[in-house]
Amino acid sequence: MNKLKIIIFILLFLFIILTGIFSWYEYNINLKNNINTNYINFSISPNEKMGDILNSLKKDKLISSITSAYIYLYVQQPLFSFYPGEYRIYKGEDLESLINTFNNGPFYKIIYIQSGLRISEQANVIRNQLSISNPKYAFSVSNFKNISHFEFHKYYHYSFLNYLPSNATLEGFLYPGYYNVPFNANAKYIIGLELQSFENNVFLKHKLDFLYNPDHLSFYQNMIIASIVRRETIYNKGKSIVANIFIRRFFLGIPLGSDATVQYALGFDTNENNWWRTNITGQDLEVNSPYNTRLYKGLPPTPICSPGINSIMATFNSTPTDYLYFLAGKNGQLHFATSLSGQNANISKYL
Repeated sequence: MNKLKIIIFILLFLFIILTGIFSWYEYNINLKNNINTNYINFSISPNEKMGDILNSLKKDKLISSITSAYIYLYVQQPLFSFYPGEYRIYKGEDLESLINTFNNGPFYKIIYIQSGLRISEQANVIRNQLSISNPKYAFSVSNFKNISHFEFHKYYHYSFLNYLPSNATLEGFLYPGYYNVPFNANAKYIIGLELQSFENNVFLKHKLDFLYNPDHLSFYQNMIIASIVRRETIYNKGKSIVANIFIRRFFLGIPLGSDATVQYALGFDTNENNWWRTNITGQDLEVNSPYNTRLYKGLPPTPICSPGINSIMATFNSTPTDYLYFLAGKNGQLHFATSLSGQNANISKYL
């Protein structure tokens, strides 16, 4: 009899505990405050962990319990994952409604544009990022390229544009970085974001360096070299020496000899599915293009990509040396030489 009482007591105790846990769980996932039309913008960064996101939701009082949110997601939506972007969240939503908001996708999409991309390449990167979960996106690759090459003077009046030649394109100035973009953003809007970023974070911030630099090159000429430096170097170390090599060769009347400019001239390679062909042949090096700096002296007509701040500043503040040659070894490390014989020795040793 005593054993039966103990068993009944234990079962009753467990029932009370489980009922309490269930009531706590139900309360937390059905949290409803005063729901109204006011919303807050809630951002999720690329690669942000679920625990960090739930902590932020708790901090913003959008959920009342991290534990109950974990339980709900594990039981109700085991395949759920947070998609990066900016969301409009209405305070007071229950957890199911909140998760449905995330399932519907962000109001804004955080897109990432890496440095070293040419205009056409950027257009495809943006299209792919915007259209992942939004088949009705407004972005147009053809409009992006058309505005960037021909029509940007109609729409934009940033101060740095005054230092570009009249026949210039926006090649080199569509600044890389993260951008918060509405899903219905068009090409004109996104180009404007990139130009505004270049204006604020690069040109205005370093204007004295750009316009009164000691190498006696124009702002545009230095940007051309910066774009070549970006494509020719992997690491930041040595960029300023590489930039100075190109500057010295330019003033000495020696062809720059950049394979990156040849890659730009060759364009998209269908066999490699790559905008920057890696297997360059002897025939490729003879391509008749003003961008072929192995054949022609001087600078190419435009930048060949949009460089990041490290390549830009390394060029405008290049490190003077006696070097005229360099190469990147198999590990990407740079090796320099003052003569052709020294360059050949480096080729034998590092390639």
